[in-house]
Amino acid sequence: MTAMTRRGFLAAAGALTAVAATSACGGSGGAGGGGAGGNSLTWWDHQNQLQSAKKEIFAQFAKSPGGAPVQYTYYNPAKLGQALQLAKQSNQLPDLRSNAGLTLPAAALVAAGWSQPLELSAQAKARVQDSLIEGLHMFDGKIYAFPIFSHQTYSAVTWFNKELVARAGLDPEAPPKTYDEFRAAARAVQSKGGGQTYGWVWNIGMPIRLAEQVNDLAQAAGFAGAAGVRYDNGQFAFHSDEYLDVIEFLVSLSRDKVLVPGANSWLDDVARARWTAGIAAYYFDGPWCPGVALKATPGFADKLGVGPILTPEAGTEVATYHAPQPGDYWLSSTSKNAALASKLLSEHFTTEEYSRRVADTMSQPPRDISVVDRSQAHPAYKKLIGWFKESVFLAPEPIAGNKDLQQVQIATKPVNPTLGDIVQGALTGDVTDVRAALTKLSSDSAAMRDAAIAAAKAKGAQVSLDDYVFPNWKPRTDYTKPMYAER
Repeated sequence: MTAMTRRGFLAAAGALTAVAATSACGGSGGAGGGGAGGNSLTWWDHQNQLQSAKKEIFAQFAKSPGGAPVQYTYYNPAKLGQALQLAKQSNQLPDLRSNAGLTLPAAALVAAGWSQPLELSAQAKARVQDSLIEGLHMFDGKIYAFPIFSHQTYSAVTWFNKELVARAGLDPEAPPKTYDEFRAAARAVQSKGGGQTYGWVWNIGMPIRLAEQVNDLAQAAGFAGAAGVRYDNGQFAFHSDEYLDVIEFLVSLSRDKVLVPGANSWLDDVARARWTAGIAAYYFDGPWCPGVALKATPGFADKLGVGPILTPEAGTEVATYHAPQPGDYWLSSTSKNAALASKLLSEHFTTEEYSRRVADTMSQPPRDISVVDRSQAHPAYKKLIGWFKESVFLAPEPIAGNKDLQQVQIATKPVNPTLGDIVQGALTGDVTDVRAALTKLSSDSAAMRDAAIAAAKAKGAQVSLDDYVFPNWKPRTDYTKPMYAER
C-alpha cells in the first residue's frame, strides 16, 4: 500500500465520511464494507466528464431485469487515492472503482489483495479480447479489468480562450505550435489584459499530472522512449536534452510572469475553472478538458479553441507514443457482488455504444475511436482526435513481451522525488539545478529497477534488463504484438 501522511489520512477520512452526502445514481445508502451489500452496488472513480453517461447507464441498469441500483461517488483524481487507501484500511472499499491516485501498478495492487477477477459474459470478453494483456489487465489468465479508452492520446494539449486570443490580435485559427510561438502568444495576451488577464495557467499542484504532461512534451521534442526510458536500449534518460528543454521552457513562462500567480498549488479543477472564467488565455490539459469545462460552464463553448502539442522548433512533425491503455474499472476484493458488478460492466461498458457515450462526453478518446466523428462532441474535440489519429502511435509495453515483469513491478518501490516533483520544484524555485535532479532521478530509477529485477529473479521470475530493450522499434510506427517475438 502506498504511504499516507496524517494530513492525508484526515482529509481522506473526511471525504469517506461525506460519501453518503455526495451524488449518488440509482440508489442511496452508505459505501464500503465489501460494497453496499444486498442487491445494490457502490462505485467510486475520478472521471468527472463521464458522470452524465454513467448516470444514464446506472438508471437503466437499476430498472433492467437482474439489475440493481448503483451508488456513485466522484473524487478529484488527486484525492481518490487517499480515500481508497483509507477505505481499504477500514474494509470499506466500494464494489467498483478506478485506481487513480494509487501509485502502485496494477500487478502490485492485485498482489496486495485490492481486486478480484471479473466474470464477464462471453460476448463482453469477445469485444475486449484484443485489448487485454497478461500482467496489465489479466493475471493468471483471469480478467481483472479492461480499457475503455484508446491509446491514441496525449495529455499536454494546448487549450485556449479564442476571445482573449483574438483580443490580443492573434489568429484563433492559427494557434502556437512551438515554444517560441507560445511564449510570444502568452506575452501578447497578457499585454492586452490590462493587468486582469494572464497568458497561461496550469495545474502545478498535481505532480503526477505534471510528470505525465512533461513525458508527452519530451516525446514531441524527440525523446524516443516513455516515462524516461529509451525504447532502443532500455536505459533511463530523464536527464536527456529533450526533458531539460521542456522544463526550461516551462520555467521560462513562470520567469516571464505570464503564469497566473498562485497556480503553483492549484489542482486541475481550480486551474480549469479559473481559465474558463477568463483569468488566462492558455491552459495545458488532456483531451477531457472540454468535457469537464463545458459541463461546468456551458457558455464557454463559443470561446473554446485547441492547439496541438508544442514542439521546440517549427516544422517538426509531431509524434508521440502511448503504451496500451490500462484497465479502468476494478472489482474490489471485498465486494460480495461480483456477479452483479460483472453484469453491469459486461452489458454497458464493453460496447460500441459506450464508446459513443464516451465521445459524446468528450473524455479521453474511446476504445473505438472511430465513433468520435459521428458523436455530439465539440468541434475542437473532434479536431484534436483527428490529430491523435495522425500523430500518436502504439508504444512497446515491456510486460506485454514478458508477463513475468509483473513480479518486477510488484517489487518496485516509488523513487522520490519524482519527475513531477522536480517539475513542480523547478517552477516554484525549490529546484535550481534541474539537470542534476534529472540525472539523479535516472540513476535512482535504474538502481530501483535493478533491485526489483533481482528480487523478482529470487522468486523464480525469468526477467532481465533485455526485457526493456526494443531494438526493432521504429519512429512513427505502431509496435504491434508480433514485434515482441521478433526482437
